[in-house]
Amino acid sequence: MTRGRLNASPLTRFARKLASAATRVLLDQAERLRADGLLLQAEAITAQLETPVAGPVQLVNAQSSPLPAREVAARARASGVHVGWYYLCSSCNRWHAKLLGGYAIARDAVVTAHHCVDPEKTPMREGYLIAVDSSGKVRPVTALLAGSKDMDAVILRVGGSDLKPLALNDNVAPGDAAYCLSDPLGQNGYFSQGIVNRFLWLHGRKGVPGSLEELGFLRMNVSTEWAPGSSGAAVLDECGNVIGHVATILPLTEKGHSAPAKAPESKSGNEPEKSDSKNPAPKPSPQDRFNGAVLITLHAATPARGVLALVRSLNTPAASEVR
Repeated sequence: MTRGRLNASPLTRFARKLASAATRVLLDQAERLRADGLLLQAEAITAQLETPVAGPVQLVNAQSSPLPAREVAARARASGVHVGWYYLCSSCNRWHAKLLGGYAIARDAVVTAHHCVDPEKTPMREGYLIAVDSSGKVRPVTALLAGSKDMDAVILRVGGSDLKPLALNDNVAPGDAAYCLSDPLGQNGYFSQGIVNRFLWLHGRKGVPGSLEELGFLRMNVSTEWAPGSSGAAVLDECGNVIGHVATILPLTEKGHSAPAKAPESKSGNEPEKSDSKNPAPKPSPQDRFNGAVLITLHAATPARGVLALVRSLNTPAASEVR
């Protein structure tokens, strides 16, 4: 043991070796897909963020029977999909994988947060969007079907047709149970339970009621916990249906919020993204009796109501003809 610092235990060292080996396997799979020409480049994703490639999505029916919390966790794990970039780093000239949360809503379709697939948020010389299912299999993202930056949601078509989809449920009210399985700050498979706190409209309610424009400003606060690395992960009800997905976090102090709402992203693999040093939290004033301490953290999710509206826009006859 060195003074002031504990050496890593054998168990910790073993866990690190396993994580490193898993990362190598993932990168090898992604490289084979890239070499076979099966991956969409960042330029194609940028174009499809502006003009999506529409196509129908076959949803499953919502469940109505409550489940034990352990079963909700199991379903979240089986249907969870990590989405992100396999990219050549512009700094170190090495290939990395930057993966965030997502979830299957059909056997070949995945939802994640819009900011998770924005190429401008990853410093890369060359990049390809990939999806990794719960078994660790890397799948190509073949098309961006629909998306809304305001809503912070995108629907992606992925290779294969054997994902385990979760149902979407928009019949939700404050007080209902809310669960989330995500990877906050690289802590893989963290499962949290809370409740729905409230629904709120960002920047005021705008657009025709029920329209995609209006629903882009709708958010749902839950007491379920998450942190950087959780973006895009599903928020589920007690029946195992998706009621939303991770969008932002906002710490509050006595004097209000400490900084703009942040999208909880991670840098790459198991590396958490560093806080924004250019915009540090304001120093507490002498009158702040809590000395700047965080009193509560608002966890905001994109509600399933908005995702359902995106799916409905894809499943109209006009959208189907575009395929």
